[in-house]
Amino acid sequence: MSWRSRWWWAAALVASAAEAGYLLSMRNFSVFFGGFHYPAMCPGWDAYMEASLPLSVLHTWTPLVWYGGLPAVVVAFLARVISTRLRRPRIGRVVSRVLAALLLIAFSTAPLALAVDIGVDRSCLGVWGGPEGVVLFVQGGIAPMLAALCMLAAVRTPRHRVRRLITSRPFRRGTVILAALGLLALLPAADLRNGPIGPLDHCPTGDGTRVLTGERAFLCQSRQGGAFAGVSDRDLLAYGQAACRAYTGRLEDAYAIAPICPPAATRVQASIDADEAEFQAEETRNQKVCDSSRHRPRITPVRVTLDRTFTDYGVLESFEYAGDTAEGPWEDGLLDKAQKNGLVAAGPGHVIILSHSDYDICLTLETYRRRPPLELKGWDHVVEVGYDSSTGHIELMDPISGLTDVPNLAFRGKGHYRIRVHYRSPDWKAWTPQHLLVMVYPGEGRPVAEYRVPHRQVSG
Repeated sequence: MSWRSRWWWAAALVASAAEAGYLLSMRNFSVFFGGFHYPAMCPGWDAYMEASLPLSVLHTWTPLVWYGGLPAVVVAFLARVISTRLRRPRIGRVVSRVLAALLLIAFSTAPLALAVDIGVDRSCLGVWGGPEGVVLFVQGGIAPMLAALCMLAAVRTPRHRVRRLITSRPFRRGTVILAALGLLALLPAADLRNGPIGPLDHCPTGDGTRVLTGERAFLCQSRQGGAFAGVSDRDLLAYGQAACRAYTGRLEDAYAIAPICPPAATRVQASIDADEAEFQAEETRNQKVCDSSRHRPRITPVRVTLDRTFTDYGVLESFEYAGDTAEGPWEDGLLDKAQKNGLVAAGPGHVIILSHSDYDICLTLETYRRRPPLELKGWDHVVEVGYDSSTGHIELMDPISGLTDVPNLAFRGKGHYRIRVHYRSPDWKAWTPQHLLVMVYPGEGRPVAEYRVPHRQVSG
């Protein structure tokens, strides 16, 4: 073995041993870097993702590539030494080259893929997680790659044999054929230049009940949030069409390509239709519950209003603004007062009624000219409060959405009223609506009356 070969073997052993020592020195090692974004088409990243599973199997079940490839370098070195002493140097060269190729396959994928992406589009660096992500993906492969290259240099064929090979006729013919094939392979690279990117000012919009189709819909959908900002319309469409050809029927994969992929569009539309049918069935069921449980007044009311509604945060409120009312009645601490009895509270220019935010409400509003009889049976909670209307408007609404379909409850205009609120919990397991019955009648005084209701078994 020549001194040149020995120096190359020493370099290979040092590189792999250094990586092995580094790996053994790490215990609880973790890295975090910024979230990925996809500014462009990055073939290197795509290829690396495709190869990640077989590479993980290779790293898991091949001990020769463990510890930075140190076992492979040691085995190759021993094979070279033993074969040389046995005067069978070719065996050592073959073993060394095979193990060097194994190390290159195991550790060079990420660096080569990164080099391809940077050559195609520098913005692909963001796909790799920026500089921190590059370090994470690449650092573990540098030392094994160097070790493999040193191994190949250590068993390099002497120059006179290389010269004889180069001047042979089969080699020259093979070189011409490979050059021609290389030119053909490089022709698509000219198509990687960026083409035009159309404006997104006139993107189509839908109502959420059908899948938008067409190339413009696909481009607008794909570029939402700044994604694919550096990719031309032509390349992005080609990317989507390739994804369509590879589509396997999974719903999670269908949304991105549905506008230009009929099978994916059919899958997404079927999901939308199923959700809509489920929603309509729930709406019908809840309306039947409300219709079948209408309250029967014991005395004749002035007006009865029935509504099925919902709230964003479980709050129905009424605000009045007058000269003696604070400009911001929501800052009067009335929510805390309502939470003490769990149902209702009233203050100057402000009424608040609590419910559960996750369930529909079967809401019944009744106004009376005189105090209605007290009803406790069938209810879980009954609380009555006094309220002074300064403007003659008591209109309950969801303060977040502002939605209101109920009339003014202050039917006598300004003055003193009593507001009695009845609450019945939903069936928590069957997901049925909850019930609110609100009775309003003229009455003096502001004391809060919280009534004890008969025990009622509530599923929960």
